[in-house]
Amino acid sequence: MKKYKLLWLCTVLVCLTLVFVGYRAKAQTFNSDLPFLIHTAESLNGKVTEWTLFTRETVHLASNKSWNQKTKSLHKQFPNMAWTYVKNRDSKTYTGISRKNNYVETIKLLSTNVNGKSYSFLIYEVSGKHWNDHKVENLNKMVSSQLDKLYDKKPVIFSCIQGHFSDKIDNVLLYEKNRLLKSLQAKKVEALEENDFYSVSAYSSKLSQELSTKKKEEMNVQIGLRKSGLGANTNFVIGTPIITIEY
Repeated sequence: MKKYKLLWLCTVLVCLTLVFVGYRAKAQTFNSDLPFLIHTAESLNGKVTEWTLFTRETVHLASNKSWNQKTKSLHKQFPNMAWTYVKNRDSKTYTGISRKNNYVETIKLLSTNVNGKSYSFLIYEVSGKHWNDHKVENLNKMVSSQLDKLYDKKPVIFSCIQGHFSDKIDNVLLYEKNRLLKSLQAKKVEALEENDFYSVSAYSSKLSQELSTKKKEEMNVQIGLRKSGLGANTNFVIGTPIITIEY
């Protein structure tokens, strides 16, 4: 279990580096890729158990005064959120949470020290366990409005879903990987393959954002598949343009 988690975290860390190398968004207004990802998984008889929208931007806070000013500004902009402050030896976090019927909205200001240097990030996340197609337009409008308040530029939105397939066939990981790539109309760019773990990076013209790898290849979707024992479910995580959650 630890082996697969380590492999997955290594993949995530490498790919997160690509975000800072460069990215571009095809559309100026936000439209969620979640419906496409969810419908693809469900069309293959997969059960989606959680979905997430995530983005972050580096912010420059050179002093405690600028940090305090930023936290006050966030509290003023989003007064309906429940705000908490946590500080430890190497980091401090100011977090606002708003819980709705179908999702949880989180804003986080995080500062951390690495090798004597301070780095600060403004993080926005929306997550839920149940998807409602009828509320997609309202969700898109809400996210667009929040991003306009939070960020100076249009950031990349990382969309992720996770769940499981209940197939009990031989070579199930290879089978599910090929089915997902076909349904997403995605072409494999690179992959990490083990007996009971697959991680695949690919490109699909059906998705709204993309990254450029160091090899100058375009990618905008990652698929993680893990088999956890004989006859067990196949767990999946699908993310665009990359997966940002621990798996």
